[in-house]
Amino acid sequence: MRQPSTIHASSSAPIKLLIADDSWVFRHILRDIFKKVHRIEIVDDAANGVEALEQIIQWKPDVLLLDMEMPIMDGITTLQHLMIHTPTPTIVFSSLSQEGTTRAYDAMKYGAVDFVAKSSFFKGSDMAADNELIIKKVFNAAAVTVQTIDPMQAVSGQCEKNEPQQLVFCEDCGARNIVDMRTYLLVGSALCFQCGDELKLGQQEKLRRMSHVIIIGAGEGGFVNLLQIIPALCPEMGAAVIVIIHDEAEKVASFVDYLGSISAVNVVRGQDGLTMEGGSCYIFSAGERVSFSPYSGHFALRVGFDSYLNHASGKQGAINMTLLSAAPLLKEKVAGILLSGSENDGIKGMEAIRHFKGQAIALDPARCLCKEMTRQLLRKFPGIAVPDEQGIVGAIRGLEQQHRKLVVTA
Repeated sequence: MRQPSTIHASSSAPIKLLIADDSWVFRHILRDIFKKVHRIEIVDDAANGVEALEQIIQWKPDVLLLDMEMPIMDGITTLQHLMIHTPTPTIVFSSLSQEGTTRAYDAMKYGAVDFVAKSSFFKGSDMAADNELIIKKVFNAAAVTVQTIDPMQAVSGQCEKNEPQQLVFCEDCGARNIVDMRTYLLVGSALCFQCGDELKLGQQEKLRRMSHVIIIGAGEGGFVNLLQIIPALCPEMGAAVIVIIHDEAEKVASFVDYLGSISAVNVVRGQDGLTMEGGSCYIFSAGERVSFSPYSGHFALRVGFDSYLNHASGKQGAINMTLLSAAPLLKEKVAGILLSGSENDGIKGMEAIRHFKGQAIALDPARCLCKEMTRQLLRKFPGIAVPDEQGIVGAIRGLEQQHRKLVVTA
């Protein structure tokens, strides 16, 4: 169970920053970066996780900069303790990993709001730009409302599986078969143990087909939100989930691999020509222009390619394009959801979703590392905010109940 924790940093009071890193040199580098920023105050620093937890109780910082590799108590263990007892917006550093790796996603899964590779501070390139970036990340982190996360819950997810077994009589020989539905949904078929003929599972087959579509748009900071949403979805759901992430294709591909390893739903790197199925999550980068095409009674994904930054020069953004393609085809059987992002994308698409009687949902900006995307949407449709990621999961489950008996055919 997660409880909200309100962040007290305001526009007038300085942001209280705590640094936890076993390297005195790196702590000194960070102090030099922030000492000229009047709205950020370094309250203390720690050389390991145990010291960090003690100082968090003493200082109640607005943001924690946390090293992953420390003696006595490492970053992940510190983060797990922190998010149970005193949830604090945390930016994680690592000397071993670049952004987009398993280690970064592990930290985000356990509650970190952002991630920075230490190597960026020693690579000898544009140090001013790197310094500006970490300052921006601290300001963004201080404005996020964080919540308690049980590490066991983060590992196992919250997927509620319905009807794990079903009794099926073979139409040919009459044998009584107990079918494990999780295996059936993964394999796509079940055979009679006595005669070997394929069993017909009737209504359960509809759950493999698509009852509705959920399109999720995410930008900077959206990985954190998605790590709390997708693992909580169930493979038995009739929805096909499309996720558009405003980031580079390589990072999106590594995220798909990680997300698939911790999720019960089928997580797929989206490709041109795939037929959408219920219980599957198809993920694309913003350089891929996704649309929907009727195909043999189903809907196929069609993918074109473009620079993921081109929409800033006047082209329609990737989230808008996907929503605009889905809205007139699927009408009330499509929902759009916007998460964290600094991009100007998704508003026109959400207008189309609502025009064709679909559902538009926005994550509360308080839960977004970058708030511009959802704030723009809420200015247009102020009543569609959902307070947190578990609220998003609840909304998706509500849509599942609403559309459960339907099958979308082209």
